[in-house]
This record gives sequence, structure tokens and C-alpha cells, in this order.
Amino acid sequence: MAEVDSHFHVWELDRFDYPWPNSDVAAIFKTISYSDLTTALDSAGVNNAVFVQCLNNNIDEAKWVLNSGHPAIKGVVAGVNLTDHKVLSEQLDELCKYDKFVGVRHILDMEESYDWIVRKDVIDGLRLVAARGKTFDFLSRPHHLHHVATLARAVPELSIVIDHIAKPLLSKSLKVSPDWKKNMLAAGSCPNVYCKISGLVTEVDPEKHATPWTTQTFLDHVEVVLGAFGPERCMIGSDWPVLRLTGTNYREVNLLHKSLLSGLSEVQKVKVCGGNAAKFYQLKNLD
Repeated sequence: MAEVDSHFHVWELDRFDYPWPNSDVAAIFKTISYSDLTTALDSAGVNNAVFVQCLNNNIDEAKWVLNSGHPAIKGVVAGVNLTDHKVLSEQLDELCKYDKFVGVRHILDMEESYDWIVRKDVIDGLRLVAARGKTFDFLSRPHHLHHVATLARAVPELSIVIDHIAKPLLSKSLKVSPDWKKNMLAAGSCPNVYCKISGLVTEVDPEKHATPWTTQTFLDHVEVVLGAFGPERCMIGSDWPVLRLTGTNYREVNLLHKSLLSGLSEVQKVKVCGGNAAKFYQLKNLD
């Protein structure tokens, strides 16, 4: 099974109005091109990747990527309007014309309420997503994580993946938080929930990105994730180019993920490094 990067971004600052990145993150506050993507993927020999939205309720961003023709982009996760169901149906109609449209995401940090994701109108919107056979990327922070199991049980037909292992507060402590573990185990008990081992390096020192890290920095948290979901429902994602904030590069993060998985069997590694993402997103024509 081919390797799949389940989580990357590109952006063109002159094309769309992005709330983030902004001038606070100078290292990535620039256009990130498809050529840049090719260079990053080639550095680690990765030929398959999934784009994940940067803009809420903006299918033009997704269509821009879908129309790029980049050979490594095998799936696109779009930002849609989950609360206006007429608009959502129209957006899904448009996006479903593309074979590589695989799912949706909503950046929850843009919402004032931590409970936005379990509002009835949002859940009903996600039922429409599930009815189209599309997935949901749950961009969770620790204070959202308890909602994953709630959502998964409310919409059992919806395939959900937690992004970035729900961003544990590594800058405060490398010890596993009991609440984070409890909520991760609850999410893992739901068979329709997967988890991305991604976005790790930027959580060690999210303000200054100056604190060094090693494989050991993340090992305890990744062991909880692997225990909660099993190697059958975990996948790796680079979160490139956001990883650049730490001064690292695509290849180094790819090697970090491989190191974190060193205790798995070869069959299990194949699943986590590509097979599970291909299954979850129903990716086609992998290289």
C-alpha cells in the first residue's frame, strides 16, 4: 500500500482572504504554491496527499485545489456551510461533481462557543454530509474533545477523523492529561472515529517554537492514541507547511512519524502510513 499524507495545506494570499496565517506567523505568511508542495513531498518520497481546508464556508478554495491537476493530490477536504442546509446541499451538489472531493471540515476556533459542534443544526448538516458518503475532519482542541464521542454516536453513519490528536497541551506538560486520555478513549470506542497522528511538533512551544523536541516528546500521547483506536484507525499527516513554524521540514516530520510507529508490525505500519487514510477517504489511483 502506498504512503498517504492525510493532512496538508496550500494557500495563495492574493487569491483568498485568509484569517490565518497572518503576520504573527511570518515563517508561513506567504503564498505556499503547488511547486512548494511537490518539493516537500519529494523530499520524503511521498506521492499521495490529502488537502485540508483553511477557510470555513468557502468551496471556491476547495475547487481551486480540485482544479489544480496536481498529481499527488488524491483527496480534498472542503469548508462548507454546515448550518444553512439549503446552501449546504447546493455546495455538496457542486463539490460532488469532483471525484477527489472526499470530506468537509470546520475550523472550530472561529466559533465563540465550544459547544457549536453539537448544536442541532450542525449535527443535521453533518447528516447531509454523511448521506453523500463524505467524511468529517474534527479539528479539536482538548476542550472540544469530549464532543467527538457525542457527535459520533449522534451520527453513526458519519466517518470522523480527529485532527492533530486533538492538540494536547504539550507546552504545559509532556505528561498525558487524564481528561485528554479519557476523552480520547471515549472517541476511540466509537467505530466510526479515526485519529490523525499529525500536527505534533507545533504544539510543543506554540508561542515561540523554540523548545526542542525528540521522538520521546510525543511517545506517551501517541501510545494512548494507538491504544484507543488501534493501528486500524490511525493515520499520519504532515500538517505541512504549518510545521515550518518550528524550523523543521517535511522529511524530518515524516521520519518522526515513522519513529513513533517503530513498535508496530510491518503490516500495521502500512495501514497507519497509508492504508487507513485511503480507506477512510476512499482515495483512488494511489501512486
